[in-house]
Amino acid sequence: MQNHAATSTSPTVAPVRRTLTLRALISRAAVSVQFSPSLYVTVYAIVWTLTSATLDPTVPFDAVEALNWARNAEWGTPKNPWLVGFSMWPALGLGLNGEALAFYWYASHFAVVAVGMLGVWHLAKRLSGDRRLAWLGMLSLHLTGAINIDILPYNDNYLLVMLWPWMLWLFVRAMFDSPRFWLAFGVVAGLAAMTKYSTFALLGAMFVMTLWTSDTRRHYRHPAFLLGLLIFFALIAPNILWLMQHDFAAFRWVDDQIRQRLNSRGLRGALTAFYPVATLAFVMHLAGLRFRRPAASVWVVAVTVLAPLLPILVYFTLHEGGRISEWLQPFAVPLPALLVACVVPITAKRAPRISRWLPVVGLTVWMGYATVLSLNLRNAGEKFAGIKAASIALEQRWQTRYHTPLAYVGNDHLATWLTFYAPGQPRLITRWSEKKRPNIYTKDIDEVEVRARGAILLGHPGRSCRQASFAHTLALWPSLTIDARETLPFSYHGGNKPGSVMPLCVAYIAPQP
Repeated sequence: MQNHAATSTSPTVAPVRRTLTLRALISRAAVSVQFSPSLYVTVYAIVWTLTSATLDPTVPFDAVEALNWARNAEWGTPKNPWLVGFSMWPALGLGLNGEALAFYWYASHFAVVAVGMLGVWHLAKRLSGDRRLAWLGMLSLHLTGAINIDILPYNDNYLLVMLWPWMLWLFVRAMFDSPRFWLAFGVVAGLAAMTKYSTFALLGAMFVMTLWTSDTRRHYRHPAFLLGLLIFFALIAPNILWLMQHDFAAFRWVDDQIRQRLNSRGLRGALTAFYPVATLAFVMHLAGLRFRRPAASVWVVAVTVLAPLLPILVYFTLHEGGRISEWLQPFAVPLPALLVACVVPITAKRAPRISRWLPVVGLTVWMGYATVLSLNLRNAGEKFAGIKAASIALEQRWQTRYHTPLAYVGNDHLATWLTFYAPGQPRLITRWSEKKRPNIYTKDIDEVEVRARGAILLGHPGRSCRQASFAHTLALWPSLTIDARETLPFSYHGGNKPGSVMPLCVAYIAPQP
């Protein structure tokens, strides 16, 4: 009887053990994510990378810019310093093209954003001294699009999202903990400055803070500070020389975008960039968290971040043009760390009341993003898909005609997309000109080589070969002659919707070895 009981009960025990084991694994994974900010941001980056790379039809034009700047390998670009282009070097080294290159664009963006989110966590932890508040500061970034949707179109801001929080963290550590952090600060500050010139607004405020008292001025005598300063200037010096050789093209590009006119875009941009921080403060108050006068370290960082905003907002209120939201976006990223650092310690225990719901906000944003793309709402799932298809088809037609790789393209703006999506990644037949300051050009391009390898010239979409003209481009390259022309159907967004298909004139310049 005992043996019968043993055999009858044993089958029912095993499934329970398996259920408990699975439940334990899930629970352990949840606990690991909850207590490891590094694991949390890693999962975040993987999910958003796979979603964007799978559903987003084409990369933004900033990716085309960054790729061409990387191929030029210069210490500057017509719009930014050198790090934006250098960030695409790994893709060039791996020989990526087409979809693999697009995947690199998304993966690099969200990997860098994840590092920036971790920087916000460490900044909040150093300023507040409380892990619960550090989690609240980092998770509150789910309230803003600066870590996902809004960051994808830019080839520079995503790097600032990574570098600025760590730069501020190192600044605090160097000022209040140990001067040895100046060495790492010089590296990060130099890289941030070579991402976007707006970094100098923060660096200027930091310089003022180091002059504020005799206690802060003592850092000037420390070897680590001097070495960090040397590293910083070593990183920015090549760009200064490049600017001098190219008539300060990046600064002139900004001037070309802006004209003097009173407007409200500065105010609207500020509301768009900083409403998540205001929302967080309101929710924190409702949850019972109370605020206090900021400590010295918090005050220093607050002045560093907020002081430059006033002249920037005043300037963009008096001048119209440019993308004010793009300028303000990086400033908003470290602000949650400052806000949570002002919480009265005794009320910090209420922070998890908010933190546990913020990932739900992030999940909602992700689901909305995926839904819009997968359902092709407002053509989001097919935007510029026709450009990608045309790039591949044009190279195929070239190789069928001449049996050689496509090396050069040009004439219309549309041709720049072929440098990214055409499998052979042709170069643009555009020289640098201080007068025109082209955004994308090919360094040291040689007319003899262009004639030897041939090129495709694209007319403006919507014009057949009877209407298209290539006279302007041919005037710049006198030895080039058109071998053949053909009018092809083209659609920016793909598909055969009524009115979406238009003629595109393609001119072939035959290789002449």
